[in-house]
Amino acid sequence: MGIIASNSYLMGIATGSFLGITATYIVLRFKGINNPPEAVPIEERFEFPDPKDEYRLIMAIRNDLKMQKGKVAAQCGHASVAAYAKALKLKPKTLQRWLRYGGTKITVKVDNEEDLLNLDRAAKEIGVLSSIVRDAGQTQVAPGSRTVIAIGPAPKSVLDRITGHLKLY
Repeated sequence: MGIIASNSYLMGIATGSFLGITATYIVLRFKGINNPPEAVPIEERFEFPDPKDEYRLIMAIRNDLKMQKGKVAAQCGHASVAAYAKALKLKPKTLQRWLRYGGTKITVKVDNEEDLLNLDRAAKEIGVLSSIVRDAGQTQVAPGSRTVIAIGPAPKSVLDRITGHLKLY
């Protein structure tokens, strides 16, 4: 009786495991989790098509908020991820060109929120993507504060028309 019971027990575990793995595979397969969204292909070569007009992402940081370095870094991280996501959805060829140039990111200063919003308007007027980051307000700034704007990715010549007058951060 002990041998029969232990064999039945092992058979039950094996059958249950097999059914569980099979069911999980089927569910994930039909929900598309095993099929991640298409990534933008990146060439391994770093030959720049036009080095005079490389694609860049500009991040303008509000200077009046007096954020600490770590806070600025986090806000710029949010801005670059938002810009990437927006470009992936709306301008995938532009994103691919930017990545071909190494994903260059440049930070500049703006004096206040009004200047940040003016940059957003200027970018929209000429068809350049922009993403404004609003802080959750759990650390250094008030909730909902606009901290950084990401402009681009776009060619340097186009970005210079929007942000060329700003100083590096």
